[in-house]
Amino acid sequence: MSEMLLNVENLRVGFDTPAGFLRAVDGISFQMQRGEVLGLVGESGCGKTVTALALLRLLPRPPAVIEGGRALFRGQDLLAMPIAELRRIRGGRIGMIFQEPMTALSPLHRIGDQLVEAARLHKEISVAEARALALDWLRRVGLPDPEQRMLDWPHQLSGGMRQRAMLAMTLLPEPELVIADEPTTALDVTIQAQIFELLLKVRGGDTAVLLITHDMGVVWDVCDRVHVMYAARLAEMGPRDAVFDRPAHPYTRGLLAAMPRLHGRMDRLPDIPGQLPSLAQPPPGCRFAPRCPLAQAICREKQPEMEELEPGHEAACWMAGKGEVA
Repeated sequence: MSEMLLNVENLRVGFDTPAGFLRAVDGISFQMQRGEVLGLVGESGCGKTVTALALLRLLPRPPAVIEGGRALFRGQDLLAMPIAELRRIRGGRIGMIFQEPMTALSPLHRIGDQLVEAARLHKEISVAEARALALDWLRRVGLPDPEQRMLDWPHQLSGGMRQRAMLAMTLLPEPELVIADEPTTALDVTIQAQIFELLLKVRGGDTAVLLITHDMGVVWDVCDRVHVMYAARLAEMGPRDAVFDRPAHPYTRGLLAAMPRLHGRMDRLPDIPGQLPSLAQPPPGCRFAPRCPLAQAICREKQPEMEELEPGHEAACWMAGKGEVA
């Protein structure tokens, strides 16, 4: 039986804004096992990144407010522990790869100095040992001429090289969990494939990965399970094959239908009409109902809860598995 690593229960996160209180994460729950790759997928603005940042308490407070819930990492609540204790976990036992490495890396420090600092912060080693470890990791992630890269500043590296350096810095402390938030944003497709291949290759067999993305193709390629998020709530969750082969929620089916195909002619990609509802004033009932071609009266009146359709496969939809969605 797989070992439980992370258990998120009823997480609720909001923001105080001039327009009122906006709840960006509304009662989501999920679990992660040691060594698995979990994809958290959904269109921009659905709450994926806020979920990740909330787990490590990296949201600015104010305006962010963690209203409730628990995030148990190895039985310890990340949301309740003293900040000094959390800092020992952040970057060490839990690593995070951010969307844009240029803003995640310090522009005032050389690449090597930043890796050495990360190594010494989480390992009891000398400066010389930290430098040797940093150099080894730059080699492992495929950076050309790693000795020179140690001396370079972030602005001297290309986007793909910066992301490789971030990958090395994240994996160097040998974390148990890596949160990868759109780690290939703004990179071309060839470099994207290389970064994902590297992440899965060098992370170690016991390291779990929470991959945040809007790309269902990437989820199919690298994830063991997938959780689909819509308007601050989870719409569907389950093993990758079950969700892709038997999608139950109309939103999931819409996302899958919009994936480009390599074979066969497509005059245009299907789209999902409409847009995300306001999280400051979400609609009653199912939040996808205003965009859903299958919506009935109950969908507009009452919010559905997660229901298990088959072992491990759940959806929050009154019309789960019914009808066809283009």
